[in-house]
Amino acid sequence: MNDQKKYLEKDVFAQKLHSMFDKIEAEYRPGVRWWLAEGLNTDKTLEKNVKEIHDSGFGAVEFLAMPEPGIDSSVYGWGSKEWTNDTMHIIRNAAKLGLGFSVTCGTNWANANLPDTWSYDGEPYNPDNKAASQVLDYATIILGPGERFSGELPKVRATVGSEEGSTSDMHSSDGNFTRQIFEGAVSARIIRGRKGAGENYAEGQGTGILDFSSLTDITEWVKEEKGTYTLDWTAPDDGQYALFVYWMHGSCQTADPSVSTNYTVNYVDPYGMDALIEYWEKVILTDEMRETIRENARGEIYMDSLELRTEGAGGILWGYTFKEEFCKRKGYDITPYLPLITEAVSATRTTENPIEYDYTAEGEENLRNVEKIRNDFYDVSSRLYVENVLKPLKEWLHGLGMQLRAEPSYGMYYEISTPGKYLDDVETESFAQNGDVDLFRGLLGSANMYGVPLSSETGAIWENEKPSNYTRPMDDWTQLCYLQFANGVSRTVFHGYSAIEGSEKETRWPGHEGMYAYCTERWNSRQPASKDFPAFTEMLARNQKVLQQGTPSRDIAILRTDYAFFNYGFEEGRDTPFYNNQMYDKPYYYSDLSLQQAGYTYDYFSPQLLEDEENVRWNGRALQPDGAAYQAIIIYQETMEKTAAKKLLKIAQDGLPMVFVNNVDETLTLNGEKYHNGKAGSRSKFASDTDESVKAITDQMKALCNVAEVETPKEVLAALRSLGVTPRVAFSEPNDKILTVSRNDRENKIFYTYAYSYKAAVNRGEEPFTFTVEIKGEGSPYELDDWNGEITKLGNYKIQDGRTSVTLTLQPGESTIIALDLNAAAEEKIHAVSTTADQISIKDDALMLTAKKSGTYKTLLNTGEEVQTRVDVPEPILVDRFDIMIEDWNAGDRRVNTEEKFGHTTTEVYYETKKTKLEFKNSRLMPWKNLPASKEQLESLGYEGAQMQDISGIGTYKAVFYIPEDWKENMGAYLQLENAGGASVALYVNDKKAKGVNTRTLKADISDLIHPGENTICIQVATSLYNRLVQRGYYRFLGEDLKLEPFDYGLT
Repeated sequence: MNDQKKYLEKDVFAQKLHSMFDKIEAEYRPGVRWWLAEGLNTDKTLEKNVKEIHDSGFGAVEFLAMPEPGIDSSVYGWGSKEWTNDTMHIIRNAAKLGLGFSVTCGTNWANANLPDTWSYDGEPYNPDNKAASQVLDYATIILGPGERFSGELPKVRATVGSEEGSTSDMHSSDGNFTRQIFEGAVSARIIRGRKGAGENYAEGQGTGILDFSSLTDITEWVKEEKGTYTLDWTAPDDGQYALFVYWMHGSCQTADPSVSTNYTVNYVDPYGMDALIEYWEKVILTDEMRETIRENARGEIYMDSLELRTEGAGGILWGYTFKEEFCKRKGYDITPYLPLITEAVSATRTTENPIEYDYTAEGEENLRNVEKIRNDFYDVSSRLYVENVLKPLKEWLHGLGMQLRAEPSYGMYYEISTPGKYLDDVETESFAQNGDVDLFRGLLGSANMYGVPLSSETGAIWENEKPSNYTRPMDDWTQLCYLQFANGVSRTVFHGYSAIEGSEKETRWPGHEGMYAYCTERWNSRQPASKDFPAFTEMLARNQKVLQQGTPSRDIAILRTDYAFFNYGFEEGRDTPFYNNQMYDKPYYYSDLSLQQAGYTYDYFSPQLLEDEENVRWNGRALQPDGAAYQAIIIYQETMEKTAAKKLLKIAQDGLPMVFVNNVDETLTLNGEKYHNGKAGSRSKFASDTDESVKAITDQMKALCNVAEVETPKEVLAALRSLGVTPRVAFSEPNDKILTVSRNDRENKIFYTYAYSYKAAVNRGEEPFTFTVEIKGEGSPYELDDWNGEITKLGNYKIQDGRTSVTLTLQPGESTIIALDLNAAAEEKIHAVSTTADQISIKDDALMLTAKKSGTYKTLLNTGEEVQTRVDVPEPILVDRFDIMIEDWNAGDRRVNTEEKFGHTTTEVYYETKKTKLEFKNSRLMPWKNLPASKEQLESLGYEGAQMQDISGIGTYKAVFYIPEDWKENMGAYLQLENAGGASVALYVNDKKAKGVNTRTLKADISDLIHPGENTICIQVATSLYNRLVQRGYYRFLGEDLKLEPFDYGLT
């Protein structure tokens, strides 16, 4: 074990891996979102925190302004001198330390917004400005048979300002629009009315039914004179009629905190981004900031999910150019069909419930027409979002030397995958998508098609009526990141970070919150585990660098257009990433898991992406052959875009395998029925294309020999195999425990595979699972340990039929990385193909057998020879007594910082952490709450009624153990801990620190740290602050009667 240097001198490939993964560059390290207390923090505080972020091992900081109660936003809010100074100061200090940075398109995170102190196109920027967000609203007039309406058309009433949550919430509107722009009038016969419709011109409630054939655009009958619109119209005598009068006005959505009032920009017309870019160019981007941005070279604008309000009866965003754009793109006027697309939702769209439209039709043919019209509306809305928001923003940012990262589309009914073309980084999140592989695939497809990373806003976990902040041990965060890696994520941005310093009103121990107290974490020095952040972030960075090498290697492209991507709305008990649907084999979209369990990897994206001739390539073997290299395409949605079908036909005619899958059920909402797709590709998605025209194209595809059609998803596996499509990383036997993700580094001829036993919580305690991966390509496999950076050349593998098979064993929650050296394929040397030992590795071209127990082990070599090896292993050494020192963390003294700047004094406060040490000599291992503390020890904690169950902090365990004097060089030693409660672990042997300790396996190789005779061991575990905060009443906001049990901290 001491010949590592000599070994590396001979193994060139191992040298290469060590040079790549021993020390990881900043761009591969995880980032962190920093919630700033508006512009309150002093320059020294900002400098301290930027350094803390850097020293913790993060590689980038994403910062934004959050409302800070108790301070004057006119002085400290977004747009103030204080905020501008803080922005520049953070960027400047981040650049000095090599950190990347991200900023938002306005205040807070929810959307792009601008202050009303600005003007655009010669008018003040307010809800009436065309650059501000606009909505479609309407008034309803109900008429009986033959009844006449004659007079001025009613306008809509201004909405009353609304808030969701506290007075400092960012999701609000002030209802102060003054301009209403007439968009049209529609009449229709009512089959079933909406409750309350027409009362004071209100829209009513529920979903009404209209006679589809009666929908009529009567806009031409409306007369306008000096801004007054009048109509003289008599209803037919065949039933009750409704007149719908449509108006566009500002959404009035505001964003806090701001030096004035910030309003959300227009996401439909070009004016919104034009105004935003103009504001940044003239107000924010000083010459100094531009230069600093270019020097940093890792700056981004970041856009969160679309949290856009649509106050008013219509419930949809609108624009000055929308009707014109719709007619140009779809060939018909949308006006007569407006009653069928308006809806009840006025805030962020989730998928908890099906969309509640204001009106629908009856009859199968009419309902299909309605579906197509709505798809047309969503398609045009999606395209305008991409073309008028993302495209100009990305192009402008590239001119500054910055990039655009975004969580695209969801929150609104925009297609989920088409925005990928104009993003430098597609982002998902562990909150909205719940860390679920089937949902991540919906965003991963566009990222892989365009060759950009899939990042994740990581760590917002919200369990109703349960504490979240300060509750989770470090192994939970490890498992969440591992899960996301297996699901395709290659970049982590933690949610989040805040300084401990804040306003007097808002700040208490353990530190200033910045974000809500119920759905996130604080990745800074207030956490006992912060001492282990550098090892943790180094481990994540090692994984992320692997997962950004070369290009993604994927097997199947599954085509699905999605205008209502699943977000939030998860059933109780399945509402965290640790117990989501994935853990119970319950996919949302493609409903059969036999492909996944055989090893196939697949992504979802709209067939519309295939129409992008600038960026999409294919041949008879792969889609995007220089990128993800999808080997086949699956089509299962019943409807398809005709233009995409034509492109798909061309791809099929060029020989790429395809499978049409009929009768696939999808879960599109939590509380709605499953959506049943009948015959795949049999109907048009849009109104301008007939079903027959689409079916004629797909029938041509199905006639090709490289295209199969099956009636159920269960038949797809056999169909793919019959077409010669097998996984690039196949399992020798199907399993429901392991996921893999691979990267192909063509330049260096390395094929990486990350494997993870993903049911970390539901299968916890099960025996380790042994499986064999059959990797396409012949080479020598190496294993990379993400925690300690060790590289092991594996000596037990099989090469057959162009594949390299490697047998691995992982316990639930454990991962590994295999790097296949494809340069070694032509010079295969002697190795094992099977063994009864624990491991066979290769050093100095010699096979090294590892065994944990004494015995005779059989090894079959690739030459056909069977070798028997006798191994004598010393008995395990039990260390069961420790000197334990617990360092308890609790609130300390209040401190005040002040700063003189811009003619005023800024004051911020924070609280020190009081650390009290309790010692327990020669103790057995037990939870801290059970340690026999004396009266004096409990009194030292400094408050009445102190108990050991209150304690949070750091535990240090020291002991002595003895290694026999006859210890041999070929013997190794592992330290195996039983249970650390998920806490981070640091290990010292003979005063030398061992490399990172895996929070799940709790096993560390200490072979190079021990010697014959007496050895010392020191183990440190760092907990969350949960027990202490329970004692302090931190979680009372969840309910005074909430019963919270203490966690079992400590080694056991």
